[in-house]
Amino acid sequence: MKRIRTILRALDPKAAATMSRRERTEAFRIRRSVVAWVLALCVIVSCTSCSVHAVLVNAVLNGNAAAAQVGNTGTTSKKADRSAKDAKAAKSEKQSQQSSETKDAKASAEETAEPQEDAVTKALREQSAALTDEQKSEILAKAQQTAQNSGNGVMQYHYCVVTKGEVGSVDDFSNAVFRILDGERGWARAGAIFEPSTDGNCDFNIVLAQASSMPTFSSICSEQYSCRVGDNVIINDDRWNSGTDVWMSGGGDLARYRTMVINHEVGHRLGHVDNEMTCAEAGQAAPLMQEQSIFLDGCVVNEYPLDSELWIG
Repeated sequence: MKRIRTILRALDPKAAATMSRRERTEAFRIRRSVVAWVLALCVIVSCTSCSVHAVLVNAVLNGNAAAAQVGNTGTTSKKADRSAKDAKAAKSEKQSQQSSETKDAKASAEETAEPQEDAVTKALREQSAALTDEQKSEILAKAQQTAQNSGNGVMQYHYCVVTKGEVGSVDDFSNAVFRILDGERGWARAGAIFEPSTDGNCDFNIVLAQASSMPTFSSICSEQYSCRVGDNVIINDDRWNSGTDVWMSGGGDLARYRTMVINHEVGHRLGHVDNEMTCAEAGQAAPLMQEQSIFLDGCVVNEYPLDSELWIG
């Protein structure tokens, strides 16, 4: 307590007048020490304040920078996400457009492309296709050459195409008959050639008849098959359009059946009879005059006369 009173008395300017020389010296020393301590304290406070200020400033700056970085990163990320999404959407749209274009092109191609036809349909179409005069002359010339090469002499027949009842296209039937009768593998190999009559004078008629009208020609004719009566070679329209189960199951088709039935029935007009020859052995070609519409006996279907059948009565 005495020390504190001494310090307070030394700091009091009014007390100096009553102090002794020794006391004044001590007071001066105390005041100098106090001043030094005050100055030191001010320096310490000032430095501490500056440090705190710097720390706060750095904290604020760092905080702003971090915030700015976070903000920029977020913006960049969002932009990148949007860009990726936009690119993905554009790619998807392009693929969808390409897919749509491909489908449209395919649909257009399917609409414009002709349907594929099988071999039998093609054969039937070619068999009954319209004939020009030039084509007829070419076919007939080949038949004449084949007949001349037969060694049997050439026999020429004129025929008329007629119909009875409700039947299919007469023109298609006539075209098929001409091609079949004058085919190089047919009766031309026996020396016979055939031409449609142009004046009504016919060596025989080839009749396309409704199935139900077949018995009207003769009691030997039935609604199931074709027949020949006198100068009438009668083709059953049902058989013309469908063949028979025996023939089809034996490996034949409708185009070949039509060739067989024309050659078989005209063969009667040339002097041949049913089954004058029959299947010699299973797996061999059936004779043309065998009733292949009804039985095959293990033979292979055949629409042309065998070498042993190449004669005209």
